[in-house]
Amino acid sequence: MATVVSNNPNTANNDNPSVLSTTPSDSSCVKTKRGISYVLGDSNTNENHILPINSIQYSSLTSQLYTAGRDGNIKIWETNNLQEYPSDSHPDSYPDCLDLDEKILRLETSISSNPIAYKSLNKNSTFSITKNHNLHFDWINDLQLINNDKNLISCSSDLSIKILDLFTLDNNGDSSSAIHKLPNLHTDYIKKLSPFKNQPTIVSGGLDGRMVIWDLNQLKPLQSLENRATGSSVTSIYSLANNNSNIISAGGPSNTINVFDKRTANPFIRNLIGHQDNIRCLLMNDKFILSGSSDTTVKLWDLRTFKVYKNFDIHDYSVWSLYSTDNEFKNFYSGDNDGNIVKTDLSRLFAHNKTNEFGYTVNENTALDEKLGISTFVAKCSTPILSICHESKENTLFATNYQSLDRFVIPDTSQLSQYQYLRHGLDYSVNRENSFPDDSLINDVQSSTQNDDLNSDFYDLISHLSMDTNPNNIDLQSTFSHSAYPDGTPPTLDDDDAEFENEEKDEYISMFLNINGGPSCEFINAYKEEEEEDGQQLQLEKNNSNNNDDDDILDLTPVEILLNPIAVEQITLVPFNMIPINQYSLVPKNIVAKKMISNRRQIMVLYVNGDIEMWDLLTCKVLRTYPNKVRDTFLCGKELEDRVRDLELLVQSHQSKQTLNNWCDVEIKSGKLLVTIKESSFLNVEVYYDDLVSSYPFLDINNTDNIGRYKKNKPEVTDDDRYYLGIIMLNSIFRNYALYEEEFDAQLREELMNMKLNNKLNDGTSASAKKLKYFGKKTSKIGASNQSSPATSANASLVDFPTSNENGIDKSSNISEFINSSEEQYATSTNDYNDTIMKLLQVNKRIYWDRYNSPTFKSSSSTKPIESILNVDQITTSSSNGKDIDLRYYPIVASKHFPPDLTLRVFEYSSDLGNYRDLCSFQFKDLSNLRKNYSLVQDLRMILPRWVGQPILYNKHPVKESPKLTFQLTEVDYSTLPPNFKIGGKSQKKIKKLPDVEGSIKLTSHNMLRVSKILSYLTDKFESSTKEMKDKKLKPADWLVLECRGQELTYDMTLQTIKTKIWKSGSDIELTFRRKYD
Repeated sequence: MATVVSNNPNTANNDNPSVLSTTPSDSSCVKTKRGISYVLGDSNTNENHILPINSIQYSSLTSQLYTAGRDGNIKIWETNNLQEYPSDSHPDSYPDCLDLDEKILRLETSISSNPIAYKSLNKNSTFSITKNHNLHFDWINDLQLINNDKNLISCSSDLSIKILDLFTLDNNGDSSSAIHKLPNLHTDYIKKLSPFKNQPTIVSGGLDGRMVIWDLNQLKPLQSLENRATGSSVTSIYSLANNNSNIISAGGPSNTINVFDKRTANPFIRNLIGHQDNIRCLLMNDKFILSGSSDTTVKLWDLRTFKVYKNFDIHDYSVWSLYSTDNEFKNFYSGDNDGNIVKTDLSRLFAHNKTNEFGYTVNENTALDEKLGISTFVAKCSTPILSICHESKENTLFATNYQSLDRFVIPDTSQLSQYQYLRHGLDYSVNRENSFPDDSLINDVQSSTQNDDLNSDFYDLISHLSMDTNPNNIDLQSTFSHSAYPDGTPPTLDDDDAEFENEEKDEYISMFLNINGGPSCEFINAYKEEEEEDGQQLQLEKNNSNNNDDDDILDLTPVEILLNPIAVEQITLVPFNMIPINQYSLVPKNIVAKKMISNRRQIMVLYVNGDIEMWDLLTCKVLRTYPNKVRDTFLCGKELEDRVRDLELLVQSHQSKQTLNNWCDVEIKSGKLLVTIKESSFLNVEVYYDDLVSSYPFLDINNTDNIGRYKKNKPEVTDDDRYYLGIIMLNSIFRNYALYEEEFDAQLREELMNMKLNNKLNDGTSASAKKLKYFGKKTSKIGASNQSSPATSANASLVDFPTSNENGIDKSSNISEFINSSEEQYATSTNDYNDTIMKLLQVNKRIYWDRYNSPTFKSSSSTKPIESILNVDQITTSSSNGKDIDLRYYPIVASKHFPPDLTLRVFEYSSDLGNYRDLCSFQFKDLSNLRKNYSLVQDLRMILPRWVGQPILYNKHPVKESPKLTFQLTEVDYSTLPPNFKIGGKSQKKIKKLPDVEGSIKLTSHNMLRVSKILSYLTDKFESSTKEMKDKKLKPADWLVLECRGQELTYDMTLQTIKTKIWKSGSDIELTFRRKYD
C-alpha cells in the first residue's frame, strides 16, 4: 500500500516538568543524535501556500501582509493600489449636540432604514506574493511582527524559533543572512509566541508545557517557566499572552487560564476557572484577559478580581481565533471552527471611566457595562477560521481557513454602539428617577451576595460557569419596559386572540448577535412595508453612488431598531459579507501519498490535485510526471482513492528486481517529502557500479564530470564494485564544503609552517611576544585520520602555540581566528563538541603543529608544507586497517545536477523530543559560495556530526557487515526436463553433465552476492575445464544459468532478491545450475 498522509497533526503532549531557572541551559539534559535532511516537492515560490495558513500579520508601516503556513513557508504579500482612508477616530457621531434626547433621535434617524455603514470598496486593491522564505520543515504555528515591524519571528512544530530580518534581504530574495535562530530549548511543538511590545523580549510556549522568555537583542533565553498551577502537573500550552510588562497568561487543555508574574521566584499567581474546554486563544492588556475556548464562549476576565467581567455567547462552535485592533479591546474579532467571523464592538465599554455623563455610581456603571456590546456577523467561510488580522489603510479584514486567505469589508458599528450606550443609560436614568430615587435596588441586589461568598472557591467556580450568579449581571430592563414597549404596557393576549398564533409568522434576517446568545434583540435587518415593492434598490439609492455595485459582495439590507421583541425562530442570521472582496485560494500541490520503488533510489508521490510524479532521491529532481486530467482542484473521497490506486499500479510497473533496505527515511511533512539520513541507516544499501552508471551516466568514471578529480592515478573500476548510496549522497551534497575545507587546510598548513620558521628565526629574542598556550593536554590518539601524533621531543607537549599575527603573517583573518581558537572555548559553548567536525579539524591542527615541531622536520627557505591529513579524493576500504591506502573511485553527483534551491537541514532527534529538532538550515546554492559565508562554514563545523565529517573530508567510514545468507548448489536433474528442452542438441538424460564441483556445495555469503559471481565461483570449482571455459572471450554468465524453484535467474540478481522474491522461505536457498538451453 502507498503511504497516505493524514491531515491530523501529531499532537502528543510531552509534559515532562522542567526546572525553573533564570538562565536555562540548551536542553543539555536531552541526549540527542544528529542527522541530515533535505526537502523534495514543489518550491511554490511565487504562488500561494500549499497547506492552510496558520498565522497572518499586517504591517501598517510597510503595507505588507505576512502569512505563515503549515507548509513551513513565510510569504510576503504587497499591493500598490491601497487607498488610505481617513479614519474617524472621534467616539461621538454628533459631538456638537449636547441634549441626550436629541442625540439619540439623530442616531435613530441615521441608523434606521439605512444599510450598516462601511468604507467604500476599492476593488482594484489586490495583494500578490513578492517573496517566499522556506524557514521550517514542519508547520509554522505562530507568526509575530517585532522590533517596530522590522522583523518577523516564527515558531514551528520543528521545535525551532526563527527571526527574519525584513530590511536586509538582498535583491534576489536570498534570506540566508537575514535569518537568525534562537537556541533549542523546547522539546515538543512550539505553538505560540507573545512579544512584549515595549521590551526587546518575547515569550514562547508549546506542548512541552514550558514558557521561555527570550532576549531578542542577545538571542538568548532569559527565563524558563512551567505552565502549572500550584500542586498540579505541567500542562501543554495552546495559547499565550502578556500585558507588555511582567504578567503572562497561558491556556491549554486544562480548561483554565494560568496567570504568572515573571519577576517573582514563585511566578504562578492564579488560575482562572470558567471555561469548559480547551483555551484556544488569548488576548491581554493591563486590566483584562480576553479568552476564546472550544466551549464556544469568549470571556473577558478582570485582572483585579480574577473573575469574568463579561461573557460573550456569540458562537455555536469552538472559538479558534481572536484578534483586536487595539490593546483596549474596543473592537475584537473572533472566528470559530465552523467558519464564522464575528466583530464585537466594545468601544462604549468603560466609557464612564472618562466621562460619567449619567452620574452613576461604580456599581451602576458596572451593571451598565454588562448590557453593552454590539456583535456583528461579519463573514462565513466553509472551513475553520485559523487566523485574523486587520488591514488598516482600507480598513479591511484578512482571515485564513483550510482553503484560502480571504479579505472582507468591516462593518462600521460605531453609531450602533453609541446608540446602545446612550439608550440604555438614558432609560435607566428615567426609570430610576420615576421609581427608585436612590440606589436601593442596586445596593440591595449587590448586598445579597456577601463578601465571604465572593471569596469562596465555590463562588469563584460558579461565577464563571453562569452569568446568572454574577452580582453585576443586573437586567436593567427586567423591571421596566420603556425601551421595549414605548407605551409603557406590554401587549397581552386573551383567549379571543388565539387565532393570531396560527397565522404565518414573518421571517427576518439579521447580522447582529446578542452577546448572551442568539440573534440581537436590539437591531435587525429589514425593509419597511412601504419599501417592499421597490425592493432593495430603493435603499441602495440612498448610499454613495460609488457603492452601488457593492450589493454583489455585501448584504445591504437596511438596519432597523427593534422596539418589540421578535421570536428567535423568526430570525435567520446572515453575514455582512456575502463573499470576500478578494480570495486567494491555496494551491493544490501538497503531497498526500508516497511509495518507494524497490531500488531505493526513486519514489512515487501523489499530489492532492491528482498529479503523480517520480522523484529521484540522489539528484533531487522529478524524473517523470503523470498529470491528472484536471490539475487545479483538490481531490477528495473516491477521486483521491482512485488516484492512489493509479499510484500503486505505476509503482508496480516501475519496480526493479532488486530488494534493498532503506538507506534513508522518507516521510510527508508539510505537504512535501522530508528525506532524512541517519548514522544508523546510511550504510544499509549498496549499489553495483553497472547499475549505478546505467541510471546515472554522469557517474561513469570516464565522464567529463570526473576526469579532473584524479590528478595522480586514475582508479580502476569494475562492474562488481559496490558503493553505499548514503555515502554517495553525503559526498555529493557536501562536495563544495569538502573542497573549501581542503583549501582551508592547505592555507592552515602553510600558515603554521611560516609561524614555525619565523618563530625559529626569532627564538630567544621575542620572549615578551604574545603566545597562546598549546591547548593544555597532549595530543590524544583520536581524530579523523586515525593517526597518532608523530614522535616528539620531551618538550613537544609544552610548546607554546604562537598567534599567527605575532609574526606579521595574517593572510586570512579566518585562518588566524582558527589558529588562535582553543578547544576549551568550543567545549564549554557547544553540546557534544567531541562529535563535531570542528573537533576533527582542531585535532588536525595539533597534529600539524606536532609535526612541525618534530626533530625530523627540516626547516629551510625551500621547505614545503607537510602532507595533508584530509583525503578529499581518496577512499580506503576500511576505516583503519594499517595497510596502504587503496585508491578507489567513489561516485559524486556534480553540483550542476542538484536544484540550487534545495533546502538542506541538520537536525537532532531523540525519544525525548516530540519531533526532529532543527539545528541549522541552508540551501544547496549556499555551499557554492562559502568563501563569502564564513558564518555558515562555522555552523557546519560546529553542527555536522563526525559520522558525516569522516566520509566527506577523510573518505573513511565504518565497514558495515552485510547480512549473510546460506545457499546450496546442485546441478539440474536433466531427466525431469521436458523433451523439447535441449542442451547441445540433446534432451533429458542424454544431456552431458557439467564437471563435478570441488568442495562443499553449501555456501554462505553476503546478501548482495550476484548470480554472475556465483557462476564464476562454479567455474573455478569445476574439477575439469569445459570447452566454454577454454574460450577466454566467454564469461560464465554467457553459457551458464542458475535457477531457483524452476525460474531462471538473471546474472545481476542478488541473493537478497532471490530469497525475497523467489525462494520466499526462511530455509537455505536451493539453487540449481546448468548450461543455457539451445
